Amino acid sequence: MKGAQRMAENTIIRHVNMGKLLTGRGNQRLVAVLGSCVGLAFLWPNGQRCALAHCVLPHAPPEEGGMGARYVTQAVPSMLTAMGVTAAERTEIDVVLAGGASMFGPGSALLQVGRQNIVAALSTLQQFGLRVACSDLGGYGGRQLIVDCSSYTCFVRPIIAPASEAPVPPQLLRR
Repeated sequence: MKGAQRMAENTIIRHVNMGKLLTGRGNQRLVAVLGSCVGLAFLWPNGQRCALAHCVLPHAPPEEGGMGARYVTQAVPSMLTAMGVTAAERTEIDVVLAGGASMFGPGSALLQVGRQNIVAALSTLQQFGLRVACSDLGGYGGRQLIVDCSSYTCFVRPIIAPASEAPVPPQLLRR
């Protein structure tokens, strides 16, 4: 399977890249590494499938119609279509949200893409009648969102840089 990595005996790990979405089922795990991006996980036990979108920006411009996940507002309907969820079945979907970190600190509002992604996600999910079962949003650090399609569960792992990867203080950079 292209883009997949085998884990343990039968588990297949599928990485969801920025601006993409994947559906999965059975022994698959869908994984996204998130900073200011928002990860949207849809869990649908009755339909025996899951989906994970790795959204980069909040709102799709009008010319960005069709399937995709670069934008939060584009990802939600795309995920429902890709999973084959009807309007009547939307109440069966459990949604998990993660990400939306402020990767540049509490500075300019223009750099607060993470916060904008969170607001767009909550608003778009509400428009489609979807409920958030669990979330891990905001803050200042990255996360890994993992969807286990065999158990219809999600895991969120914080990404913490080891001490050897800590930023070098500016005074040490000057000569």
